[in-house]
Amino acid sequence: MTDDEIAALDGDWSEATPAERAAYAFARKFTYEPHKLTDADIDGLRKYYTDAQILEMILSMAGNNSINRWKEGVGVPQSATGGGFGRRRADGQPSQAPPASKEPHSYLTPTSDKFKTAITKVAPLHLDEGDKPTCQTVSVRPPLEPRDEVEKALAVARMRTPRLPLVDEPKARALLPEGAAAGPAPQWVRLLANFPVQGKARITTQFAAEEKGYLKPLLKAQVSWLIARQDRAWYAAGLAKKRLLELGQNEDQVYQLDGDWSAFTPTERALFTVARKLAASPIVLTDSDVESAVKLAGPREVVQLISYVTTCASFGRITEAAGLRLDE
Repeated sequence: MTDDEIAALDGDWSEATPAERAAYAFARKFTYEPHKLTDADIDGLRKYYTDAQILEMILSMAGNNSINRWKEGVGVPQSATGGGFGRRRADGQPSQAPPASKEPHSYLTPTSDKFKTAITKVAPLHLDEGDKPTCQTVSVRPPLEPRDEVEKALAVARMRTPRLPLVDEPKARALLPEGAAAGPAPQWVRLLANFPVQGKARITTQFAAEEKGYLKPLLKAQVSWLIARQDRAWYAAGLAKKRLLELGQNEDQVYQLDGDWSAFTPTERALFTVARKLAASPIVLTDSDVESAVKLAGPREVVQLISYVTTCASFGRITEAAGLRLDE
């Protein structure tokens, strides 16, 4: 793509096809405003794409959301070589030839005058007192609903019909990792099983995220709840609540996570802050947020937390975009 074509993706979709514009709009909402996803968003895509294509789109975007959160969470610096993208052949494949210059690769390449002062319509903006866009980071999530409304939303999730097709339970169960609990395969497994190869890899990764690592099961369940609640990912929230109750938490303790966290230790509050900010929008997580968590919990704990958050953010977006019915 040319620099102008890339710049157009940032907001000038006038020359894109209706199908492309529908996909772009869905990608932005899926990434930045997952709490606003509805049946209408999937129905809008069906004008141009099959259900399999929509699910593939969702899985690809969820993967990009995970990568962004991992790299921003741990502060990975931009590669001086552009991560290999600085040297490409005309067909898009990496060039085997040595670089023509030893100068560091840069993405600060020029566009035409049309885009030099164009304001993004994709990235969230904070305006100054003169209504001019700034580089200040911003993330907006509505206030969390009270307990009774959450319980009503979870009840609806237990009755809804998935927006995308699920694989028959026996076929899906064949993709479960060894040692998985007996019983019907969860709806999220049946969804991912639509792609037997990639789906199996994602299923294995999801189980590993829950069962392996140094993070305590209670912390994982708490983080899952925090992330699902702010994204209004009701399927994920229902599973998180079930795990919290199984771990000995009561209803009041679950909903304390929606409050000011004064009942939690400084270490827990620091870890919760990293998780909630990183999941909502990785650009609002600050160095000081991470430094505080590392100081209190240690680097190993924080790195594993960041990795787990990427999994939760991806899982919630996938399952809620698909409108999965909450497993009993």
